Amino acid sequence: MISVAYTYNMGDFNTKMPNKSDMESNIRIGKMLQTARESRKISQAALAKQIGMSTNHISAIERGVSKASIDTLLGYCRVLNMTPDQILGYSDDGIVPELKNRLLHTGVAEQKKILDILHIVEA
Repeated sequence: MISVAYTYNMGDFNTKMPNKSDMESNIRIGKMLQTARESRKISQAALAKQIGMSTNHISAIERGVSKASIDTLLGYCRVLNMTPDQILGYSDDGIVPELKNRLLHTGVAEQKKILDILHIVEA
């Protein structure tokens, strides 16, 4: 598949239309931000007020319609008392939390099967 980027005029500057990969990343990161916010039982309105954004903008970011800036991510971190790694799904040991949790609840025989699959994939 060939990816083609188009530009369109927005006032005094041109901006690139997001490609499919960018949009998928925005959606994935938005869901992570939403999950983190909901885990702390904070509403979009409360978060928006503390970060200094509109509720509509928070909603757009969490739906993947708008791209989250570094400042926005850091605002989530400050308000939710979480690190960027925690929000984005990484742990201190470099293992994605979902994978780590599933491995911890998997028997030894199943873990060996997973290792066999990893060896096949690495070959």
